[in-house]
Amino acid sequence: MRNTTKIFDFKNQIGFLFVCLVLFSSCKKELPQTIENPKFVRTWYDTVQGMPFRAKLSIKENNSFEYSSRSCESGSKSSGIWKIEKDTIILNSIKPKRCLFQHPFGVICIPFNEPYSGDYKTIKDCEPNGREATYEIFENEKFIFRNDTLIHTNKVKDNCPNIRIAFSTKEKVGRSSK
Repeated sequence: MRNTTKIFDFKNQIGFLFVCLVLFSSCKKELPQTIENPKFVRTWYDTVQGMPFRAKLSIKENNSFEYSSRSCESGSKSSGIWKIEKDTIILNSIKPKRCLFQHPFGVICIPFNEPYSGDYKTIKDCEPNGREATYEIFENEKFIFRNDTLIHTNKVKDNCPNIRIAFSTKEKVGRSSK
């Protein structure tokens, strides 16, 4: 009788393991959707704002991005992560760890005689150092892809509703001065 009980227990254990194996193997783990070389992944150049302003947006395959802009006497940078929802890419900056001036992404239209009233430093009461000390904050900035152009779809919040932001795969060419 003893040997029968051991065999019966062993058969139960094997049966239990088999049932568990079947149950767990039938569960599909939902992996995040990976997009093979999406149309957004490349380097984009500002096409709308006039010279001497230039901006470059590099969207990378690892779901990160880098942004830089330059004009006559200033420039800004940003970096962060992106995600895709339907036909839209959404960019969000990662907060920098060093002391920088900061402003929201896009064109800031402030009336000439009004002071800028924003949290304009990345660290409270710090003193940004140098010419390259400005960080643009991308906060749920949405872009769509149309005819080889990346078009910013967020509403302009300031006093300049007619200004739009768009990027192309071709860098704009400045006029040569003679």
